[in-house]
Amino acid sequence: MNYTLIGSLTSPYVRKIRLVMHDLDFQLEVVNYLEETGNDYLKSVNPVNKLPVLMDGEKVILDSRIIYYYLAQKNNWAPLTLDEENILSAIDGAMDTSISLFSLKRGGLDLASGNSYIQRQIERVPNILNFLTPWVKTLDEKNPKHWNFLTMSLYSYLYWVEFRGMYNLQDHPVLKEFLQKFKDAPGVLETTIPA
Repeated sequence: MNYTLIGSLTSPYVRKIRLVMHDLDFQLEVVNYLEETGNDYLKSVNPVNKLPVLMDGEKVILDSRIIYYYLAQKNNWAPLTLDEENILSAIDGAMDTSISLFSLKRGGLDLASGNSYIQRQIERVPNILNFLTPWVKTLDEKNPKHWNFLTMSLYSYLYWVEFRGMYNLQDHPVLKEFLQKFKDAPGVLETTIPA
């Protein structure tokens, strides 16, 4: 089977799917949705107008979480437990918030404006990272079972948030250590955001 993954080289959502597909046969179709042509193409294949998109023949799967579930079913991967779903929701929550804040900042909004909605979003990130820290402490990079969709998702997010300068992890040494411990995991080098 040969999949086509439509995405960008910088999106943490795309990266986590590229990581989970590391051992699968797929083609990456890079789209720059900031350019008119790329944006028009993305809208033509995904009514949600978001990346990533997985094409499996005529089948189109629109969201990273659904892409993972689809691939898990097709490849007989064990389903996520309720606790794992909660972890994934927290990671995705931090990712959604950080990407929204990055987009607002790139669009010219002053994130330090005192806007209560913006402030609530900013406060979400450290709260989520504090929630994730006890789980991260249980991970061992030498255990291949610990390099899975959850850790791939967290790695993709933490790398992105530092790369974009959207959050300083200095107050989260366990998470900084996590990035170091898993930097040589399968697929990480190949999916690194281009400088």
